[in-house]
Amino acid sequence: MVAILLLVAVPGSYWYGTQVTAVTQPKPTSQVVQLDIIPDWGGNTVDAFVLSSALNGTGPTPDNTIIVTANVPVTFIITSLDSAVNQNFTGVVSQPFTIYNDTDNGQVAVQYVKGESISKMPVGHSFTVPGLDINIPNPPNTIVSFTYTFTKPGTYTYLCTIPCGTGMNKIGYMTGSIIVQ
Repeated sequence: MVAILLLVAVPGSYWYGTQVTAVTQPKPTSQVVQLDIIPDWGGNTVDAFVLSSALNGTGPTPDNTIIVTANVPVTFIITSLDSAVNQNFTGVVSQPFTIYNDTDNGQVAVQYVKGESISKMPVGHSFTVPGLDINIPNPPNTIVSFTYTFTKPGTYTYLCTIPCGTGMNKIGYMTGSIIVQ
């Protein structure tokens, strides 16, 4: 007959004179989410946000759900592979963002600050989170970057409002969820 001895160390207890302490995961100091805008992903004229990675968070998932931690800055990097200009963007910047244009001399950054007016910027899509003042234009063939800190846990929907809107957004295409834990 074989006897099995199971030893369990409880945090705060002592094991041969050494105190056992609990190990906790450190809270991330930043998170990065990378999305691509891919034309005709779901067939002719059905474009899509496609998550290429979510670092220091627990996402992404196949249905475009991003999981992030509350009160930790999230940097979104959105690469538009779509060359179509669908309409012009006019509005006031609610969240600072940077657009990188690919040129012969390398990446040229154009920064937009909160409160700045934009008039008739040619765009292919937008990245919008209703209720959070996030409405970022995405010109064709560019990379757009912005950072946002979610302060309240919950589930938020992101979608394209230019030109897609709620009628053209399907789960897994130009829409998804952000779960803030």
